[in-house]
Amino acid sequence: MNSVDIAPIRVTVDGTVRHVGAKARLTLGRTPENDIVVNHHLVSRQHLSIEWRNGQWYIADLGSTNGSFAGPTRLTEIPAGNGTQTVRLGDPNTGPLVEVVPATAPSAAPTATSGPPPGAVTLIPPVSQPLGAQPPQPGPPVSHPLPAQPGPSAPPQQGRAGSGPQPNQGQNPNQFGGQPQQRPFAPQQQPHQPQQPQSRQFGPGPSGGTMPTVDFGPRQPIVRPPNLPDSDAAPHLQSLLHNVGNALTAPEQAGRQAISLVGTQTIGRTPDNDIVVSDVLASRHHAKVTKTSAGMFIDDLRSVNGTYVNGRRVARQQLTDGDVVTIGNSDFVVSQGNLMRGQAQSVVAGGLEVHGVGLTVDGKELLRNINFSAAPGSLTAIIGPSGAGKSTAAKIIAGLSRPSAGVVQFEGRNVHAEYDALASRIGMVPQDDVLHRKLTLRQALGYAAQLRLPPDMNKADRSQVVAGVLAELQLLDHLDTRVDKLSGGQRKRASVAMELLTGPSLLILDEPTSGLDPALDRQVMNTLRRLADAGRVVIVVTHSLSYLSLCDEVLLLAPGGKTAFCGAPNQVGSAMGTTDWAEIFAYVAEQPDAAHARYTSRFASQPAPPPPPTPGPVVKAKQSGFLRQLSTVARRQVRLIFADTGYLAFLVLLPIVLGALSLVIPGSAGYQPNNVDEPAETVQMLVVLVIGAAFMGTALSVRDLVGERPIYERERAVGLRPAAYLWAKVVVFFVAVALQTALMLAINFVRKGTPTAHFFLPGWLELFAIVAWLGCVSTLVGLAISAAVRSTEQTMPPLVIVIMVQFVFSGGLFALAGRPGLEQLSWIFPSRWGYAGAAAVVDLREVSQDAQSVKVEKLWTHDLMYLGVSYGVLALMGLVLFVFTWRRLVIKK
Repeated sequence: MNSVDIAPIRVTVDGTVRHVGAKARLTLGRTPENDIVVNHHLVSRQHLSIEWRNGQWYIADLGSTNGSFAGPTRLTEIPAGNGTQTVRLGDPNTGPLVEVVPATAPSAAPTATSGPPPGAVTLIPPVSQPLGAQPPQPGPPVSHPLPAQPGPSAPPQQGRAGSGPQPNQGQNPNQFGGQPQQRPFAPQQQPHQPQQPQSRQFGPGPSGGTMPTVDFGPRQPIVRPPNLPDSDAAPHLQSLLHNVGNALTAPEQAGRQAISLVGTQTIGRTPDNDIVVSDVLASRHHAKVTKTSAGMFIDDLRSVNGTYVNGRRVARQQLTDGDVVTIGNSDFVVSQGNLMRGQAQSVVAGGLEVHGVGLTVDGKELLRNINFSAAPGSLTAIIGPSGAGKSTAAKIIAGLSRPSAGVVQFEGRNVHAEYDALASRIGMVPQDDVLHRKLTLRQALGYAAQLRLPPDMNKADRSQVVAGVLAELQLLDHLDTRVDKLSGGQRKRASVAMELLTGPSLLILDEPTSGLDPALDRQVMNTLRRLADAGRVVIVVTHSLSYLSLCDEVLLLAPGGKTAFCGAPNQVGSAMGTTDWAEIFAYVAEQPDAAHARYTSRFASQPAPPPPPTPGPVVKAKQSGFLRQLSTVARRQVRLIFADTGYLAFLVLLPIVLGALSLVIPGSAGYQPNNVDEPAETVQMLVVLVIGAAFMGTALSVRDLVGERPIYERERAVGLRPAAYLWAKVVVFFVAVALQTALMLAINFVRKGTPTAHFFLPGWLELFAIVAWLGCVSTLVGLAISAAVRSTEQTMPPLVIVIMVQFVFSGGLFALAGRPGLEQLSWIFPSRWGYAGAAAVVDLREVSQDAQSVKVEKLWTHDLMYLGVSYGVLALMGLVLFVFTWRRLVIKK
């Protein structure tokens, strides 16, 4: 569309002119990527759009949390008309006032052929007013507004509250239809209101065909009219960020939308698709749907995150009525040859349902018959004494562990049977921080985005996603702050930001307020309240009881995983006989069976849920490319090394010190034939160099894996390959230890000279190669130790023992050959073969022929066979150590 065809427009926000000009599409919202930024707590990240279509301007709500209002009525879309159109954002009375004043379009008014198709709903514009006149109250738009107060016959709306089992005496007020309680600690926040289906009608396309009805609510696919020029499509970045904004600011809607299918149509993230799924987890060209006389088929176009039919990943699948197609975070239901949005129960069910969940391990019951529900927009706290199984229940809800009994359903789907399809919708924030403390927020989230988001997103796209997430969590001002400089509450929010990159609709947090002071505790809980108000299901495991009033529901577990209470916080007094949580915890801890029996006596027994359908063969979730993950983790590792100045200084000083120590050895012959007075000079010098390389390699990596284990486990849960992770570490550490070895040997060569003996390369280079190879194998020793221990404190004893044993059994301290038992034992230590290779390179038997050990050590012979044996044995050791470490990483702890 040429800009000369667009009528000029003036947009005023609260009396201040914010835009004058002609642009096909403007967006208003709270974050900087919008054309007009409105910094107000009622305004969503992307709140409103003003678009030029068919010769006139339209104002459309972008699925905002608190809504847009024309007068008292919540709008979906209205035409701006030829006069002043006023809209309030977030609240019909107090929200920011937006005035849109369009001029007459330079092109002719739309003809009858460019208007809505026959039978389409017509939107009546308000009466024109002179500029500056008091605008009239506009009438209700012909969208589907939310009723202010549903009448008696209106179906109950799905509110923020979760639900427990039904009491015998009546309905639980926390059931989905119940009213949420008031929260005194939620200032400046509007309660979440589920939105009604919102749709608008496209006019005929250029070819005269009628466009399908399209729902523009949160996470709704956008159907692009056939043959629409690219210039008419929404900007690529807006399309890309649409789903992220909705995931952060708007609830999942159960809107209903039909997408008519003819021939072959593509589905993907970018506007050049026939069906645009505005989702960061969707690939640019994700899938295609083909409708033929033989039926309807869907083909995955080698997408990164996969195409799922009924929870199973498919490459090509025939579709039948009732099938649920999942692309990213969007569901489509096949109905009468069309794709429907929000049609089937499996899609509209929404929320979390936990039915009869129990867990028994080695005959010990950890959880017993847990039942509760949590609606979109609700915040549920799981509390209880130590040993009550709170974290265990959270892991089962997140799909990370399987229950022995019961079913966990999210959005109407079995979490464990269809985990691959639901994994991107579930975010789990563990108790430990999952951020590298030496990186800035920008760097930490940037690397996480590279690992979690599709590879066809460029750096600018990922940066916009990161900025949007941090803006939602009020961390944008700390984008370039190192994580270790953040406060405790800010670090917890930063950990939440990691999970929000993919826009999950179920967020589970394990002890997010642990160790925080009361002010930070409230700050974190208020953040969780806002995240829930944005339409997510938020589950928080917590010991903190100060701000339970912010929650919609509390699940109290007794030791043994037995439910002692489930309901709204203000119901605990009537249920437990006291509102003193100290007394409640003491009673529950001392009498868990009595507390559970008291709870079950008050509620009707729940019928057992129907067994889930027998799953077919397990389809392993596709992960992003091995090389891409390896590159990302390796670059992050390099950044971590340079970000920690103390650690970097240690890495640089260590080879300098070891190189200097090699000069302490008495004598001046170096690598030339030793003097009679110092017959073992070269033998002793090689001991320092070989053991130095072994020490540098082991010390370099011994604390690495155990130090970032919580980060690795969370990254692995979202698709990181253990092999890619380990190879990235190996590559970086190999390069680092090779540089250290080069520095150590350079200092030695300056004073002691270089070897004259050699095979194919100069002697100094061949000596560097074998000593550096020993250092590389030693990094694998360090990684194996790091993978085996449980904490960084446990790494020091193995490190000391390994270095001391290798020093003794290297062969340079005393002769090992010909000593049964000791000689064979020495073969299992890398330093023995590293020293033998170095001795063969410098021709130690000739250089130090008067040394006692030289006469019996045949491995030191200057022969290619002995050198090859040393390299080969070290390679075999490295392989064994690599496999051991990889196995430790693969096994879930």
